[in-house]
Amino acid sequence: MASIFVARKHSNGNITYGNYLVDIWCLGLKDSHWEFNIDISDWKEIKSQMREQGLNSQLVDYNLVHNIIYGGIAFADDYGFTPYKEFALSQYVLEEDDEKIQLIELEFGLDGIPHLVVFPMDSKAKAALKHLQANFSDDEFTFAMGDYDGRNMED
Repeated sequence: MASIFVARKHSNGNITYGNYLVDIWCLGLKDSHWEFNIDISDWKEIKSQMREQGLNSQLVDYNLVHNIIYGGIAFADDYGFTPYKEFALSQYVLEEDDEKIQLIELEFGLDGIPHLVVFPMDSKAKAALKHLQANFSDDEFTFAMGDYDGRNMED
C-alpha cells in the first residue's frame, strides 16, 4: 500500500491537498480524500495529527507519486477494477496525466501479476477475489488470507 499526500499552496497562502491510498499489488486506488483551500494552520494541524498517529511522511518527487497513482489505476483497470469514487474530484489536485509528466517504469502486482490480500471481514476484498477467480486462471493472480493484525498470512 502506498499512502500519498499531495499538497499545493495557493497564492493566498492556503492549501489544497489530496490523500490517495494505492494498492500497488492489485486494486489500484482504494481510497481518496481531498480538501480545497484550507487555512495553513489547519494544514499544520493535519500534519501534526498524522505524526501523533505514527504516520511519518517522506518528501519525494511529484513524478514518482503521480506514476504510482496513475500506474496503480491502470494496472487495476487491466483486471477490471475501477478507482475509488472520490477520485472523480480528488484527481484535480494532481497534474493532468499527460506526456508532460515523465513516465517512470514501476512494477505493479507481485511479480507482475495481481496479488490480493483478503481479510475476514473485508467484503470488498472478498468480492475482488471472486472477480479474479471468475475471470482469470489460477496462474494469472495470487492471493493471501490474513487476519487483522497482519501476523497470520496464508497463501
